[in-house]
Amino acid sequence: MTATSVLCFSGFVLFFLGLVNGFVIPAGRSPRIGLSGHLAGVQSGTFLMAAGFVWPMMHLWPALNLPIAHVLWVSLFAVWISLLLGGLWGAGRGLPIAGGGITTTSGKQMIVSVLLIGGSIGTFVATAAALVGWSVAL
Repeated sequence: MTATSVLCFSGFVLFFLGLVNGFVIPAGRSPRIGLSGHLAGVQSGTFLMAAGFVWPMMHLWPALNLPIAHVLWVSLFAVWISLLLGGLWGAGRGLPIAGGGITTTSGKQMIVSVLLIGGSIGTFVATAAALVGWSVAL
């Protein structure tokens, strides 16, 4: 299994799930967060496929090549899941613009926040590591 195949496959799956997410927007407590989840899924899926296509040109460190790819796709899935759940549950406390003041139980809010913050940090770290590795390889 190569990083390219992992990224392209997971990107295609996330793109599809983002499309499906669009159908459940009206069923959630916060349609604005639901829309954010739909867009995050479609855009992140597209990014993962694009990253998969350029990954072989990066010439990253062999020991970190596949782990960075895994952190990237898992993190983007975590962001998408957090927004999907946030829209369904109305967990808008951590999303002041999209949330519009809607709240849910503290447990549900915690799940959404942990997934969103963890996914965001993971995406940032994986992208930064890929950029550093790519620039060193130039």
